[in-house]
Amino acid sequence: MIIEFAARHFQCPDNIREYAEKEVEKFKKINDRAIQCQIILEHEHNDHTTEINLSVPGNKFFAKAVARNITQSIDLVVEKTMNQLKKHMDVLHNHR
Repeated sequence: MIIEFAARHFQCPDNIREYAEKEVEKFKKINDRAIQCQIILEHEHNDHTTEINLSVPGNKFFAKAVARNITQSIDLVVEKTMNQLKKHMDVLHNHR
C-alpha cells in the first residue's frame, strides 16, 4: 500500500508521521488489497484536523476528524475509516 502524507499549516514532527503511518497499516488486516492511502494533517486555531483518503479496488473511502490533540484526531479518523471498510467487506462477503 502506498502511503502519502501531508501536513498543512505546520511542520509535523517525525514521530507523529510514524504514528499515523503505523495506525493506517491496520487497514491491511481488514482488506489486504488496499492500494493507496492519503493522510492529511491540518492545524487551525488550536484544532487538529486529520483526513484519510483510502483507495481499494472498486471503492474509495474518506473520513475526517477534528480534535484538540493530534494523536486523538488520528485515532478518530482511523476508527471512522475502519468502520467504513468493515461495512464494505461485510457487504462483499454477505451479498447474494
